[in-house]
Amino acid sequence: MIKTQKEYSQKQPHIAVIGAGISGLTIAHQCIKQGYRVSVYEKESSAGGKCIGHVIDGKVHELTHRQIFSKNKCLLSLLKDIPTETGTCLDHIHPQNKVQFHWAKTDKTMQFQRSYFSTIEKWIDNAKSAYSMLYAKVSLHDIYWFKRQALSAEINDSYIHIPVSEYFQYGKRPQLANFLRPMLTAWIGATDDTPAISVLDLLRNKEGTFHPDHPHGYSLGFTAPISQSVIEPWYQYLKTLGVKFNFNHEVGNILENEEIPANANIWLNNGEKLQADYFVLAIPAHVIQQKLSSKFSGNLALHQVFSHGFQLHFNQLPEALKEKTVGIVIDSPWGLSYCITYPECKEQQSRLVCLSITATNMDTARGSVYDKPLFLCTQEETLIELSSQLTGNTQLLDDPHFVSFHIGPGAKLVSLLDAEHAEYNDWYKGNTFFDENGKGSCWVMQHSLAHPTYQNKMDFHSDEFYNLFFTGECIVDAKQTWRVPATLERTIETAILCHERLSARIETVSHSR
Repeated sequence: MIKTQKEYSQKQPHIAVIGAGISGLTIAHQCIKQGYRVSVYEKESSAGGKCIGHVIDGKVHELTHRQIFSKNKCLLSLLKDIPTETGTCLDHIHPQNKVQFHWAKTDKTMQFQRSYFSTIEKWIDNAKSAYSMLYAKVSLHDIYWFKRQALSAEINDSYIHIPVSEYFQYGKRPQLANFLRPMLTAWIGATDDTPAISVLDLLRNKEGTFHPDHPHGYSLGFTAPISQSVIEPWYQYLKTLGVKFNFNHEVGNILENEEIPANANIWLNNGEKLQADYFVLAIPAHVIQQKLSSKFSGNLALHQVFSHGFQLHFNQLPEALKEKTVGIVIDSPWGLSYCITYPECKEQQSRLVCLSITATNMDTARGSVYDKPLFLCTQEETLIELSSQLTGNTQLLDDPHFVSFHIGPGAKLVSLLDAEHAEYNDWYKGNTFFDENGKGSCWVMQHSLAHPTYQNKMDFHSDEFYNLFFTGECIVDAKQTWRVPATLERTIETAILCHERLSARIETVSHSR
């Protein structure tokens, strides 16, 4: 049984966690289990960070739909450790028995089984994967070569610092590159500079040991948006254990402690100095880069990848979406992936059918209808592009059961005047464009994916500050077993490893006294 913080002596070290996203909550969870005193500081008014998603008035509103795997042992074990009113957060996980590759322009959908495999079923699934590449005009020679590179080669740490474009020879094999780029973009927001080892981890998600408590399938999803299925019960649970949350508190400066060399002091924007024995920065990588010296941030190499969710709601499943479940649109310039949820039990009867679409490369890729990036599209143009890239036409918008279109939380299309509002000071702003009436507007985005490149060497701790640690998807460590970026498993595993480093430091200090 885990003791609450109040039951421990005040002599236990005090840990200040900066950021209440998945990384920060995981660090707080691990530290409070260890018996440490924990305070969490978050610049927003609630926990969750990029993990946003609710059902509001029967409609799903989420930053992005999420796919996880039965190999994600850190995530699944953690979910089992978080109690809810009826069980644990693991109860919100369900198998996604079918996923799809979909080509909108040719109206082709290939179903892939995602339950457990017999030897024959695994062979058939791999044959389907090869055929999907052949359908995309990849040569047989390159398909065979790709399969050997993806599944036969032994994974080792040397692939951390090799870009996926080099490992899969994008320059020499253009048709293979044309197939892989949109698939990896839609799946994990991968760029050409994504480490090859990350993609190999992903492609081998059917291999190895699965979590003993997972549902019967290696591709999994959440039965409810993530705020309701994970974040809210987790936050309430941590509070009962004694974690102190401080919302609307943003880091201002990280400076050297003049009294204790090689130790950091942290001040908030309101001028408050944080009091703690150790600090863990669980904030976005680009913010860490801004706050620390170039000496340290030189280890941090990443791309900002813009990815966001959009939801179409229907009061009945449209004909065009029948047989659709979870999938990737291979010929989408915006790197679309999708997930369809609809009522499956009495408690959900009031909910509408939701087509949740995640778009990536929003600032650069040119759409197939208007030939411009999403950041230069009006809301109506965005809706038409999304529908057209998903089905090849706009039939979804003409369907009698279509109810509404919603931009996921953390993104808005605003006037130029509104974009200057203080609320959006630290949001990303798209390029200005003008509608038919000459009114200037731009997209504002609260979040982006901090996507590590193959040059990234970000570690858990700072060489400059003895009491300062880091976590998040930007970390590179030899102990990582799941290195796929922009995934919950990588973020949680990294936070657990960071806690191990922090505990080792605390233990060393304790023995030296």
